[in-house]
Amino acid sequence: MDDGSAKIRQHGLQQAASVIFALVAVVPLLILAWTLHDLGAIRTTQAQVSLGLALGIALLGFWMFRSLLGRMAEVVQALVAAVEQAGRGRPTPAPVDPARVPVPASVPAAAPPPPAADVAGIGAIRELSEVMRTMDALWHREAAAHLHQRVQISVANSRDPLVGTLSEATADGLILEQPDGLVPVAYGRVTSIDRLT
Repeated sequence: MDDGSAKIRQHGLQQAASVIFALVAVVPLLILAWTLHDLGAIRTTQAQVSLGLALGIALLGFWMFRSLLGRMAEVVQALVAAVEQAGRGRPTPAPVDPARVPVPASVPAAAPPPPAADVAGIGAIRELSEVMRTMDALWHREAAAHLHQRVQISVANSRDPLVGTLSEATADGLILEQPDGLVPVAYGRVTSIDRLT
């Protein structure tokens, strides 16, 4: 397997849990065991019992952590399946060409979100991508209920909400009509959509 395919390989939550466990539990225990061996204290009963107890507690923690992540992965898969099943009967609006939409320079919050499925040192985790797609589908459904209405959209990393008429809700994001032009907003940055009266 070459380096390119190794970088794009996706990991599951349980595989990521194994890597994290090795880094935070096994490596410090190995360092402690090496230190006790180097000092000559590993032969004492107290040191051996302490190392055994620490290893037992670490393994118990790993089992609990891995089973929790297994349940969380099942919940994510069930949520993805439910959203896909609910969205099968609905027609999808035509996608908007982002190159044709003028974006005012004063709105930095409308930039597309950075890829959040990559975890440093581990790589891409499949369940994170599924959660992002599911959240996009849920925001798309919420936005479709407010089409052609005046709304206030709260956006991550922005103090002031965006106010305007929601002209389009595509699979990729929203198009908000403001007095100074159209503003695209990616679903990954939306934190709330409220209808204004």
